[in-house]
Amino acid sequence: MRAPMPRLVKDGKSGIWFFRWSLPKSHQQNLNQKTLYITLRTRDARLAQSHAALLNLRVEAMKKIPNLNEDAIRKLLEIDMERGIFRADTPEEQERGLQILENLGRLRASTPQQNNAPALRPTPAMTPKSPLFRAVADELIREISLTLKKASVDKYRSTYDAFREHAGNRFVEDITRAEIKQYKDQLLSNGMVAHTINGHLGRLHALFEFALKNGYIKGENPAANHLIPHSKKAIKSRDKFYDDDLKAIYNWETYGPMAITPDYYWGPLVCLFSGMRIEECTSLEVKNIKTDDGVVLMHIKDAKTPTGIRFVPVHSFLIKLGFLDYVEEVRKLGHEGLFWYLSDGAMGKLTNHNGTKKNLSRRFSQYLNDVKVKEDDNCFHSLRHTTITRFVARKVNNSTIYKLSGHTSDNSTHFDYLHDLPIKALHEAVEALDFHELLNLNSFDWKPSLQQVLAREAKRAQTAESKRLRAERLASKAMPRKKWPTKF
Repeated sequence: MRAPMPRLVKDGKSGIWFFRWSLPKSHQQNLNQKTLYITLRTRDARLAQSHAALLNLRVEAMKKIPNLNEDAIRKLLEIDMERGIFRADTPEEQERGLQILENLGRLRASTPQQNNAPALRPTPAMTPKSPLFRAVADELIREISLTLKKASVDKYRSTYDAFREHAGNRFVEDITRAEIKQYKDQLLSNGMVAHTINGHLGRLHALFEFALKNGYIKGENPAANHLIPHSKKAIKSRDKFYDDDLKAIYNWETYGPMAITPDYYWGPLVCLFSGMRIEECTSLEVKNIKTDDGVVLMHIKDAKTPTGIRFVPVHSFLIKLGFLDYVEEVRKLGHEGLFWYLSDGAMGKLTNHNGTKKNLSRRFSQYLNDVKVKEDDNCFHSLRHTTITRFVARKVNNSTIYKLSGHTSDNSTHFDYLHDLPIKALHEAVEALDFHELLNLNSFDWKPSLQQVLAREAKRAQTAESKRLRAERLASKAMPRKKWPTKF
């Protein structure tokens, strides 16, 4: 006989699915209820249907199972006689529980009822389990996909897939600190370097923080405080540039010949006076330059992390050097990107995110060699170290530095409660950078770099037009001549 379709009920508040079992009429009076609700512990409709279908088949098969005495029942499964529900952590235990409950009804129907025997009462509202790990991971990934780059989102997805393979797709509230520690130890035993392990632990921390904020779990974040200390390379003395280094780098006699394109010209200047990452600078668009409350801002959107999405005021000395004039020229040319030639393939066919920065990074390292300040430990990113160090030296508070640099605080709880700072406060912090007082930048001129790019583009356009005309001429010569009919 074909089993009827399972009856599913969804709790409107929690979204958890339940299996509704209408008890046989012969047992309804003895059990003092008509229906038994069993949680399927999932919000996934398809998963609930599969579990319910299996449970439904077991209900149909129970009629053939011999009766069990009550002692045997209690050994097989712990049953809450007061609430009429059983505790089961797996679908198999739920199936067995259904068998036991049915047979318990038969047993009690065939034996005299004792006055002190507790009767099964209707199932009250039960506190649902939290969602499964994969469901939370998918929900978080959907959100961060709106703001993070695909490469960063892929890292989150890879971390969550690996952890689920290790721990199973379990309810997030059941995952403990001890299990996170065990997972960390396993990664260490596999030979993974500390920096990579910390990346995985940080992304797990983000997931459980997301679960906490959405009410899926309570208490503390089980992934907190597991990072391996000092996993990143310690900041050495050469990781930042000293004053003598900066004077050598920002010397127009050498800087001018190096800055043959606008990104070569503006990149080292903007990053020094803001603390930006190189890719954040080279990915800026014209529309990202805005004014709020009289302060000119750069809206950084192309960031590695959610905290990287931020507003950074434009230093007044960059404005004096003509940064806003350059932005306006690019706007007049009709381009979206401040360094459009990096993203549209016009120069070197750089079409991906890494392509917008790789030429500048490589050229700057060569330039450090040219001016005799290159060491094993310094590179373009050392400008960021230099700027953040200067913020600290000028007594800018940590919260402001975190906001300006797009860093997360070591105290994640503190950072979670740190909201947008007033624009004026950010502007004052940026203006505390006094590199222009150290460096002689009066001779700096951005116009030649733009002219070189425009001249190169014009030459490319002329070459393309010449090729097109030549192709047309060749095509016309290749056309067969019309043959006239021969008279006989």
